[in-house]
Amino acid sequence: MGAEEAIKAEIEELGRLNPQQEDILYNISLKQDELGRESTNLLLEKVKDSPLYQPMIDRELLTYEVFNHGSKHEIASLYVTLKGLRYCIMFADELSQRRKLNPAGAPWQQTA
Repeated sequence: MGAEEAIKAEIEELGRLNPQQEDILYNISLKQDELGRESTNLLLEKVKDSPLYQPMIDRELLTYEVFNHGSKHEIASLYVTLKGLRYCIMFADELSQRRKLNPAGAPWQQTA
């Protein structure tokens, strides 16, 4: 089974992510696409076991590395996986329309 078919099968079984999760995944994937494998950093306590982030991690759409630079605050560096990028590509037309600005950085034109 190819990657896209596997993702479609998983969506049939588990459903799509909720809109907020899809927006997060899409925004992180855009950042990675423009800046290379640039991470999005959050406190680990905001990510681990979070009802927002943990389902994406469990479904292997998002992953993270933990950093602690000598302080008590552990940082989770979030990355969208290849599976997560494929998910975003499959729904890119829908997800991009949710953003306030189009890919050129201008507001979307309202069509009648």
